[in-house]
Amino acid sequence: MNIMSMLYMFRHGQASFGQDNYDNLSTLGFEQARILGEHLTGIGLKIDAAYSGTMHRQEETARQVLKCYQDKGYCVPELVQTNTLNEYDFSTIISSQIPEMMKQDPMIKHHLENMITDKESFRKVFEGAMLRWVSGSYDMPGILTWKDFIDQAKQAVIDIMKRHSSGKTVAVFTSGGPICAAIKWVLGLSDDHAIR
Repeated sequence: MNIMSMLYMFRHGQASFGQDNYDNLSTLGFEQARILGEHLTGIGLKIDAAYSGTMHRQEETARQVLKCYQDKGYCVPELVQTNTLNEYDFSTIISSQIPEMMKQDPMIKHHLENMITDKESFRKVFEGAMLRWVSGSYDMPGILTWKDFIDQAKQAVIDIMKRHSSGKTVAVFTSGGPICAAIKWVLGLSDDHAIR
């Protein structure tokens, strides 16, 4: 009898929002990763394979979780990194959408100036730019498209599951975007539902 493999996708711990290097885990992010590792070992989830993107926050989360496994005496798989599990470059996407957003809504300039310190301003800019990006109607040369991002994440999951097709437990440490893309693909969600 062939037993299906299980794929668990984990979002990285809190990144260092508003700091010089956003890609590092914050102190809370390290604690979140440790708590996840403690939980997974506490429920006895054995990990046969571990993957992460190449972004620092993804790798740090994976290594913190795997350290919990090692500390509890588990056999720890080698972490395999692939850029196909990386998050989209939200700053490039936002920057590409801002000029047209400001033409449509002059208040975007105000929100852009305050988005680091004001949650509502961040939401207005981020959500507006992401919805434009996801629509595919505002694609720009040289900027990763939503469709290409979805295809990349989908292919990453397919490739991982081909390598571990039967009876394995696979942990993937990534970001919200690739998890969203995988869920969109598996559940057949619309683009708009997936990004929200």
